[in-house]
Amino acid sequence: IFIWIKRKRLLSNTPLAEYSKPKNTEYEEYGASNILKNLIEFSINDSANKINIKIERNGLSLIEIKNNGNGLSSKDLADSVENNSATLNNNKNIFLNLSKISNLEIISKEKNKTRGSLLKITNDKIQPIKECYADIGTKISLKDIFYNDNEKRTNPDNFIEDDIKNIIFNYALAFPNIDFLAKLNNTSIINAPIEDKLSKDKIISRISKLFDNKIAKSLIKEQLETEQIKIKIYYSSKKQVSKKKNNQYIIVNNKPARFLGIKRAFNDIYRKSFEVDGYPSFFIFLNYNENLVERKKVEKMTKGLILKSFSKQIYEFANEERNKNNLIKSVFNFHKNFQLTESKNGIIIKNNKNNKKIEISISNIKNLFK
Repeated sequence: IFIWIKRKRLLSNTPLAEYSKPKNTEYEEYGASNILKNLIEFSINDSANKINIKIERNGLSLIEIKNNGNGLSSKDLADSVENNSATLNNNKNIFLNLSKISNLEIISKEKNKTRGSLLKITNDKIQPIKECYADIGTKISLKDIFYNDNEKRTNPDNFIEDDIKNIIFNYALAFPNIDFLAKLNNTSIINAPIEDKLSKDKIISRISKLFDNKIAKSLIKEQLETEQIKIKIYYSSKKQVSKKKNNQYIIVNNKPARFLGIKRAFNDIYRKSFEVDGYPSFFIFLNYNENLVERKKVEKMTKGLILKSFSKQIYEFANEERNKNNLIKSVFNFHKNFQLTESKNGIIIKNNKNNKKIEISISNIKNLFK
């Protein structure tokens, strides 16, 4: 009986203040990128393989995410705006908290149901949950964010276009098995269907859809795997460097991560190694148990793999340039018994029959043409 009374109270235009958080809540955590992060992870945890995102005015007017996951029942929706909610896959009270700063609407339908459920929280009031027509999955709409806090609404620091793109692209990269469609300020920014199961490398395929096909084709791949740590790195060749740092992503256990130490090291070593002014595109995927493995160890191993790869690429580039600029290749068989080899001081002629060598210096060669 007690539970029934509580539900009745909740669904009857209940003032949100009864369930609100303390007034000193730090609203900075509710920037557009953080809201998106939580809602995308909610969709992934709900077993969605299709996520459709729509954002207007960098999120201030609208943040909308629609997925085709398992969906929520009317009871789930009611629980999701209670203080003791524990039904949303560790996203505790996500909807309740978001409703403090926006007009919230959730339409959801479970896979085995014929009708869906609609929950609206507008002007600080929880409306009664209603039955409605709905597609399988959940559609979450946040409108007029910070409508009730003009100071926050006029401060754009947490509603930056590049931050929004970065979060969406991170998750689209991390989950090539999910269809991502995203529209930002009336412009399509992502249209990436689920990658083919037969694709040789799903990450490369996803990168070609999200970015430039030229970048995808130029990528160098390196990987390292131990019992504790898996590292996979894709980075653009020297020929594909750019002036901007936009296409640089580090993903840890399928979530966006900063790892500024790795980012700084990558850019610094790359630019010094290849003597370029631009920055490479790179996509780093790290998988490890964050409770068991120290972050410093992962950083050290990743830097080691980067250095090893750069050394290998520098050697290959050096050979390529040397062979391009010299008529004499590194080894040239000009006679069945003799072999010509380029050396630091000039050329070496080797008699393969008796294994004898003579070296002719550059200065001697110059004297021949005086």
